[in-house]
Amino acid sequence: MRIIKERIIKNYNLLLQKGMNLGSEGNISVKFKEKVFITPSGVDIKNLKIENISIVDFEGNLNNRVKPSSELDLHLLIYKKRKEINSIVHCHSDWASILSCMRQKIKKFHYMIAEFGGDDIKCSKYATFGTTKLANFVLEACRNRKGCLIANHGQISLGENIDEATHLSLALEKLAKQYYFCLLSKNFKLLSSKEISSVLKKFTNYKFKH
Repeated sequence: MRIIKERIIKNYNLLLQKGMNLGSEGNISVKFKEKVFITPSGVDIKNLKIENISIVDFEGNLNNRVKPSSELDLHLLIYKKRKEINSIVHCHSDWASILSCMRQKIKKFHYMIAEFGGDDIKCSKYATFGTTKLANFVLEACRNRKGCLIANHGQISLGENIDEATHLSLALEKLAKQYYFCLLSKNFKLLSSKEISSVLKKFTNYKFKH
């Protein structure tokens, strides 16, 4: 269990260094057997220590005395409905947040969209942070996908492990920035359905290696 906590802290700090979060923004969780390890509520990332990681069961009952992230319900719902997912990374990164405030999904402008499992990256409907309503909206936007934008909020990425979830969060931010500038130019071409389908087939058996 110590190794899981250490990897959460390592990846959380990586996202801080990359400018993906500020202060206590965002959250990371890892599912292991019947437990979920998740970053705590209100602790500055740079001050995060092993003893600060909260541990809960799938009903949200605490296994230690650390108050979990306010987005616990979101993480638990995804784990219950998406059995293949073992880690979740949620960020308030700049470019993803900008597009989320525009309520813009990211269309098939670049073939790496396929890394998320479909021909676009959707934007969820808006709901107040930390609510069951938000959790359900995000789950819907992530259907058959490994990530989405969260309206007027940020982004979320889902992985089979913490390295994949972290990688996808960085990839989503990069795509969001590229797409924003494409929108400004008004002079870009989307891939055709046939072209993106071809890429999706290539990604079918793709496994992220860390």
